[in-house]
Amino acid sequence: MRYAFLILIALVLAVPFVVRRALAPNEGDEFKGSSAERLVVITPHNQDIRREFARAFGEWHRIHYGRAVALDLLTPGGTSDIKRQLDSTYRNRSEGHFSADISVVWGGGDYFVDQELKPLGILQPIHFTPEMAAEFRRAFPQPALAGVKLYDATAAPDGTPTPLWIGVCLSSFGICYNPDVYRALGLPDPSPEHGWSNLTDPKLAGFVAMADPAHAGSSAVAYQMVIQRKMAEAETLVFARNPELRELAKAALSENAEYRAAIAGGWKAGMAELLKIAANTRYFTDSSTIVPMDVSRGEAAAGMSIDFYARVTEESAGPDRIRYFAPVGVTAVTPDPVAILAGTQGRALELANHFIEFLLSPQGQRLWILKAHTPGGPIDRSLRRMPIRHDLYADQTDWADHGDPLLTAGGFNQRGAWMTLFSDTRPIWVAAWIDGRDALRDAYAAILAVHDPARRRRLIDRLADIPIEMSDVGDLRAERKRLEESHGDLDLWRANEQIEWAKTFRRHYRRVQREAQANEG
Repeated sequence: MRYAFLILIALVLAVPFVVRRALAPNEGDEFKGSSAERLVVITPHNQDIRREFARAFGEWHRIHYGRAVALDLLTPGGTSDIKRQLDSTYRNRSEGHFSADISVVWGGGDYFVDQELKPLGILQPIHFTPEMAAEFRRAFPQPALAGVKLYDATAAPDGTPTPLWIGVCLSSFGICYNPDVYRALGLPDPSPEHGWSNLTDPKLAGFVAMADPAHAGSSAVAYQMVIQRKMAEAETLVFARNPELRELAKAALSENAEYRAAIAGGWKAGMAELLKIAANTRYFTDSSTIVPMDVSRGEAAAGMSIDFYARVTEESAGPDRIRYFAPVGVTAVTPDPVAILAGTQGRALELANHFIEFLLSPQGQRLWILKAHTPGGPIDRSLRRMPIRHDLYADQTDWADHGDPLLTAGGFNQRGAWMTLFSDTRPIWVAAWIDGRDALRDAYAAILAVHDPARRRRLIDRLADIPIEMSDVGDLRAERKRLEESHGDLDLWRANEQIEWAKTFRRHYRRVQREAQANEG
C-alpha cells in the first residue's frame, strides 16, 4: 500500500507535464532530429513568440543555409531570473578557457541588456557577416529613436560597428482598462490626454493592478518612465524661466544649482504620482503579463501594461473586456534587444549570427506585427509587436496594429543619464509599496473616510509626499558602487537598507493615518 501510494503521488505530479507536452510541444520540435542543429537561447519571451520564431527561423535557415536549426529556448522566468542564472553561469569562468552553454540572450528590454547584463562583461561584440552588415544598414539608418539608442554603439578602432546588442523590435507602455468595471464604478473611460494620472483617482481604490518592480523588469521601466516624465516637465519649466540654461553644456548644466533643484523636484513629483497609483493597487503580481489578464477578467479595473501584452489579451477577450491606449506624450518607445553571450564560438557563433540576421530581415521583422494566418505571419495568433525597421512602416498591409513609433513617443523618451538611478530606486519602491503595504493601505483607508473633500485631497498629497529625496538614491548608488569595487557583501547591505527604508515608510504612513483620523467621526 505504501508503494502504491507513492506511485499515485508520482502520477499526479507528472500529469500536468504530460498534458502540457501533449498540448504545447517544445518550440522548434518540428526541426529536432538527427539532422537538425541546435542554437541555445535564453529569453523571457512568452510562448507565442517563442513558438512562432522557432518555427520561422528553422524554415528560414533551411532555405538560406541548407540545414534546419532548432532553437533550444530556455525560459527560467523574468529578467531578474535570467540575470541570476547568467551571473551564476559566468561567475567562476576562467578567462580564455570558457565555452558558453548558452549562445544568445533575446528580449528583456534595452535597460536589462544594456545596464544589467553588459556591465557583467558577459556579452561579446557582434562581428557582422556581409549578410548581417547589409541587414543592419537597412534596419538602422539612424542610431536612435527620440533620443533612445536602438543598438549598442561599441565600434572597432576603424569605426566598424561591433555592437554588444541590437534592438530587434519596439515596445511602449500604456494603460489597459476594463470598460465594464469602469461603468460599474461610475467612472468615465480613462483619457489618453490625462496620462498616468488616470490611475490616481481615489475611486479606483482597490481596483488597480501593478507588477512587483523587484520581479517584473519591464513594468519597473514603466514606473521609471512616470518619474522621468515629471523630470522632463520640471526641466521645461526651468528652461522657460531661464532660457540661458539651455546654452550650457551638459556637465555645466548638471552642476547648476537651480537646474539640479528643479530635476530633483520633478523626481519627487514622479515618486508622488507612483505612490498615489500604488495606494489604489489591489495587489502586486510577480509577472507583467498577469496585469492585462486580470483586467480582462474584471479582477481589476485598470493597470499599467506593455503594449503587446494588452493587445494580445484584447484580441482574446474582446474590447468590451479590455482596452489599451498609450498616454499622449508621456510614454516611452524602447528597443527589445538580442545579444551574443561571451564564450560562444565555432558553429554556435555562426548560428547565433544567422539568428540575428533573421531577426533583422524583413521576414523576421514582419513576423512581429503581421496578422495571424496571413502570408509570412504567425500560424496561431498575432504577436502584435512593432518592428524596429522603420522602412517597413510605409506599407502596413495585413498588420495587426497600425501606427508609427515616432508619433507614439511624442517627443518624449527615457534618458540614459536619468536612468542611472533606476537600479537603486527599485528596492525603494519595494520598501514603500510592498514591504510597507499594510501601513499604506490603512493610511489610505483612513484618508478616504475623511468627510471634507478638500481635506481629503490635502491628506492624499501629504501621503504621497514620501520621506525620500533624489539625493538619497544617489547616496545609495554611490555606496553600492563602493561595495562592488571593494567586493563587500552586497546582498546583506541591500537587505538591511530595504528593511530600514520600509520602517521609514511605515512611520510616514502611520503619521498620516493619525492625522486623517484626528477630528473625524
